[in-house]
Parts: sequence; structure tokens; C-alpha cells
Amino acid sequence: SEPMATLYLKDIDIKNSAKTFNIAPDDVRNALISALKETNCFKVFSFNKSRTLESDNEYILNAKVTLNQEEEVVEKNIFKKEQKELISMAIVLQAYNENKKVNATAKSELSTDKSKILGFKNERDVTGDNQTVLQNATRKASLALTDGFIKLQGK
Repeated sequence: SEPMATLYLKDIDIKNSAKTFNIAPDDVRNALISALKETNCFKVFSFNKSRTLESDNEYILNAKVTLNQEEEVVEKNIFKKEQKELISMAIVLQAYNENKKVNATAKSELSTDKSKILGFKNERDVTGDNQTVLQNATRKASLALTDGFIKLQGK
């Protein structure tokens, strides 16, 4: 099937209120590009200033990302405190050209157990968790954007 649109990924704006949870803009960019390509609905390129959109089927794409982290402590008994952490990533995608605009939003969250049992901490794979959240969020956003383009064509 032919791609529905050609996207030029321009800005990735990250708002991060988390203390220790962080995903770099380049990681977001790479994950987003590969997730968009995986849908087989888009051709995706990086935007450069010298480019002008030549057809109605070409769009500039911007992404706004919000990273969040919350902690919750539950006292189980004197020996055990349950510490949970919730990390989340929300993405808003905006694809636009002179005549048309398509938006998509998605969110991915992951709850992890950070409990210490008698002072021993479970070492978690933080990188793995971040990667999971990033991939889920970019995949969901890409699918939502695909839906948006299908609706646009149906009009």
C-alpha cells in the first residue's frame, strides 16, 4: 500500500517534571521515526530549513512530550514498606501543511515496585523501563496519527 503522507519531523519539545526519569530528545526522535515507519503509512524524514512542502501530501510534524514520575509509599508492616513508582510519557503529535492539520495523542505508563525488604533494594532495570515506556508511547501515538490520516481521507 502507498504511504498516506510524507512527514518531516521538526520539533520535539520535552517537558519533564520527573526527578530521576529522563528520556533524551534524540531517543524520542529515533523511537518516533521508527514507530511511524512501522505503520507503513508514512514516509518519514527529518525536517530541514531549506525544504518547502511541495505537495498536499507532505506535512511538517511536531511532537510535544511530557514526562512524569510519581511515588507512593504504603506501609505493609514494620519490616516492609511498599514503594511504588509510576513513570509516564505523554505525546502529542501535530502534522500540518497549509491546508490540513492532523493531531494525535497517546500516553504510556509503567508502575514499578521500588520496595526495600529489610533494607535490601531490588535493583531494577531502569533503562529497560524507560525504553518500554518510550516504545509504547511512540507506537500508540503513531497508530493514533494513522487513524487521524484515515479519517482525514474519508472526509
